Amino acid sequence: MPLAITGFNSLRQAPFRLCRALWETLPHPVRRTPAMFRAGRYIYRQFTRHTGKFQSHYTQFMRNPPLLSTIATLASHYPRSSHLKIASIGCSTGAELYSVLYTIKSLRSDLHVTAQGADISDAVVEAARRGVYFPDVPAAEGGLYAAGRAEVAGADVPSLVKLLEPLADGSLRVRDWVTEGVTWRTADATDDKLPELFEPQDFLLANNFMGPMDDHLAERCLRNMVRLVARDGYLVVDGIDLDVKTRVLTEFGFRPVLMNQEEIWEAEGLKTGWPWLRWGREPIDRSEADWARRYSVIFRRDDH
Repeated sequence: MPLAITGFNSLRQAPFRLCRALWETLPHPVRRTPAMFRAGRYIYRQFTRHTGKFQSHYTQFMRNPPLLSTIATLASHYPRSSHLKIASIGCSTGAELYSVLYTIKSLRSDLHVTAQGADISDAVVEAARRGVYFPDVPAAEGGLYAAGRAEVAGADVPSLVKLLEPLADGSLRVRDWVTEGVTWRTADATDDKLPELFEPQDFLLANNFMGPMDDHLAERCLRNMVRLVARDGYLVVDGIDLDVKTRVLTEFGFRPVLMNQEEIWEAEGLKTGWPWLRWGREPIDRSEADWARRYSVIFRRDDH
């Protein structure tokens, strides 16, 4: 890039950086006032919403413990020996789906669980199918998008031994009792024919891949997701523009699950920086008319 253009861009960004620096000096209670919530949403919608659309295959084992625990608790309400269908769309290299299955099966070993993972990239689907990961090395190299961080940090290996079996070469393999009943496929989540590939699911995971999309494409994709959820089933959706999510799920009558809502919302340590970063987590504002749906990650399909 020519030096003159680089200098112009830096100059143009200077007021933005100054305002962000001033924002971050404000005490936390001040930032949580109604006036500052309104200011933050204005900043996000006017200056941030359409920037930083960076897609990657990043995923991580046991990424949001309160979310995983809540999903397992909801699954535990099913009758003994029930058949449970779970699908993960945008599954990347499988860490999220394996984490969900581990958490559910640990709590309810009597359930008959079948699971499917789907992603647009052949390479990451094959990595998920293998279920083998090296600490501190991302398994998604060669995918359609950037690989992102590793699925397993070396420091976390001791806490994951019940889920991941250490192998002689230093890698970690998902244990057989977790992988049982899991299949993987390549599929495009924005394809209107996607629902033809899946039976209605009791739990549908659709996390952290719609955020970098343009709004119209993210809405089209989310409309595909709601069609995959069984009656009284659960949709787990995060990492998507909150206005898009709220509008679509209101239209389809999805009811927010408020169990552990605040803990789930605040557990994503990587999603800081709102309103200055597109992927930053907007703080819960209970003055919003539809705050329960806006700031929820888990939803139940309510056809009654």
